[in-house]
Amino acid sequence: MKRFVFFLLIVVVLVSGLALAKKPLAVVRSQKTIDKPANYPSYPADFDFFVKWLEKFAEFDIITDADVEAGVLRNYEAILLPDNAVMGADEVDAYFDFIDRGGRLFACFSTSLRKEDGSLTSYQLADIFGVTWVQWTNAKDKHNYIKFSDHPIFAGIDAPGLKNVNANAQIVSRNLATAIATWYNEDEVTPSEDADKNACILENEGSIFVSFPIHNSVYLNNPAFRPAYEEHCPVSGTWCCEIDKITVFGLAPVNSGYI
Repeated sequence: MKRFVFFLLIVVVLVSGLALAKKPLAVVRSQKTIDKPANYPSYPADFDFFVKWLEKFAEFDIITDADVEAGVLRNYEAILLPDNAVMGADEVDAYFDFIDRGGRLFACFSTSLRKEDGSLTSYQLADIFGVTWVQWTNAKDKHNYIKFSDHPIFAGIDAPGLKNVNANAQIVSRNLATAIATWYNEDEVTPSEDADKNACILENEGSIFVSFPIHNSVYLNNPAFRPAYEEHCPVSGTWCCEIDKITVFGLAPVNSGYI
């Protein structure tokens, strides 16, 4: 599973090459999400865990949503939004400008779901993700299996999919995005949702969106997934991949169970 998430990050950062004058990667810490503890009580701890995991594999900057509003995204080629659920209008506009300039964005779960006043939306970044939000679910009898497409990010993974290990997920309706992984029930045969709402990993121009908390330690620390990752090339005690002379390291962990 870690190997799989690692490939997701490579796609986000390298899909059209990097401008070497810019820093490749930043992780955005959302103070607005922190300020909504009733909805996202675990966000601060989850974010801290995420970056501590990530710093073992990658060089990156931590920036804030206030930095994003101030225009710092012009200094980066790729950004990670680990369940940054609450956004104001200026921040949303900054992400659209970032994508328009050729930036690459990885987001998951509830990212951009709420406005600054806490009201729900169908994702403020819906046009970037290529999906609209339908509902949150933690159904135990669905979404038990993640089936891969033939997308290149899954190359080298010797399985058609992975057992899901967390019931929390967002059901999304696919618009312009391409589904690159889909939900199935425990039998690995029955789709969990109607076709237009069954995607769980989606690619749109400039972005990859994952509708479940893939950055959560529940996923990336699960022993069942560790062998797939540890088969990857070890370099100085970590695992990495070199593409076009640019080394990009792994991606990773968060969970709240809240929408």
